[in-house]
Amino acid sequence: MEKFYVSRKKYEDLVKEVKALKEIKAQLSEEIGAAAAQGDLKENAEYHAAKEKQAETLRRIDDLEMKLRNAEITDDLAVDRSEARIGATVTIKDLAADIEFTYTLVGSMESNPDKGLLSVKSPLASGVLGKKEGEEFEAILPRGPKKYKLIKLEYK
Repeated sequence: MEKFYVSRKKYEDLVKEVKALKEIKAQLSEEIGAAAAQGDLKENAEYHAAKEKQAETLRRIDDLEMKLRNAEITDDLAVDRSEARIGATVTIKDLAADIEFTYTLVGSMESNPDKGLLSVKSPLASGVLGKKEGEEFEAILPRGPKKYKLIKLEYK
């Protein structure tokens, strides 16, 4: 089973989401019971809407519970902090454009490049993983290979 790498905060957020979804599921069960009590279910829009919402909710609960069972909390991982690994904050320089940018390497569930969170499965992160501060590397991006340099490496 695939591991899902998440921070402790994200893990706790997912646990809260599952709890909230289970409360919604209980409410939907009551709504379905009340709608069913109205009689003819073929033309009962409230009943069908509640059943559909319940199925969506159950799918989301199952998905989240599976991810939580297979979650690795990145805050607890013992990694070599002399090289870029999940949980590291890296400042990278695009050698051709002479531009620097900073990302924190995270699991795919937390990825949000606009907020500086880069999935370790992304092409750029794949290139920097295992590199030490000062090393140059090549990342194979959708537009082709690009050269970068790992300027700064830190674990917060």
